[in-house]
Amino acid sequence: MNKKIEIYSLISGILFLISGMAKALSVSEFANLIAQYGFKSLQVLAPLIVLTEVLLGLLLIFQIRLKHTALACIVLVSIFTLAYAYGFVFYGIEDCGFFGKITPLNTSPVFTFIRNIILIYMLIVMWKKSENSGKMNKWILGLVLIVMSIVAFMSGYTYHNVSKTKNAGTSNVEKLENTVLKEFISTSKDSTYLVFAFTYSCPHCMNSIENLKQYESSGIVDKVIGIALEDSVDEQKFREIFNPAFFIKNYPATTLFRLTNSFPTAYYIRHDSIIAELSGELPCGYVFTEKIINKER
Repeated sequence: MNKKIEIYSLISGILFLISGMAKALSVSEFANLIAQYGFKSLQVLAPLIVLTEVLLGLLLIFQIRLKHTALACIVLVSIFTLAYAYGFVFYGIEDCGFFGKITPLNTSPVFTFIRNIILIYMLIVMWKKSENSGKMNKWILGLVLIVMSIVAFMSGYTYHNVSKTKNAGTSNVEKLENTVLKEFISTSKDSTYLVFAFTYSCPHCMNSIENLKQYESSGIVDKVIGIALEDSVDEQKFREIFNPAFFIKNYPATTLFRLTNSFPTAYYIRHDSIIAELSGELPCGYVFTEKIINKER
């Protein structure tokens, strides 16, 4: 096989493999990003996209049926590029999500387009000049099955959006004034707050609302503040269904994503300091009191 084709195949395969495995670290975030691009009905495809990327990456690395694999990759990257262009132009979203949670590898819009164009060029060269040769022997098949099984497990686990709590502890309490969150809210030192970052269409966010209402009504915190991704259509439906009594302020994606792109995320604030950060579905008031407030005392 042409040496250039082998190099292109290896580089492209590694990129696809890293991209898929990085997304598998938090499929719920990737699904959320799909929704922010305006394709809410396609969120359910997030785990399938992750598995497809990993499989294509492995086929490229081992040069299995390279012509067909390269063609499939061209179609996939082209769709990703067009979707990113649409989200960037109409929604101002700069996060392409290519490398998932590995944020240092996610690049500026200009570099993202350049990278994708170069990648498409390499794939086209492979598609034109390669053949559907290469057999998947037993050890390659075994390795592919092992990797795919691991990624499938990771995807299922992180797509469920398991609730995680990061308690700052007495020695690592983060002052609000030193965080991005200070740009979104104003607080009083004598009060406690729960700041709830969410989107109006996120199912995990919706599942948290009834628990969220308990926090203020039962006196667990003095005030609940919602910060949401602006969406006038979904907001109207959300308010009709849940009738939230807490204050909600909307922000464009470019602004809210500076704070977080994982929804829902809640911040427990006391004495103008972030005591705990909770990612995933919000626990009920009793569990929150036991895990956060009582441990703080």
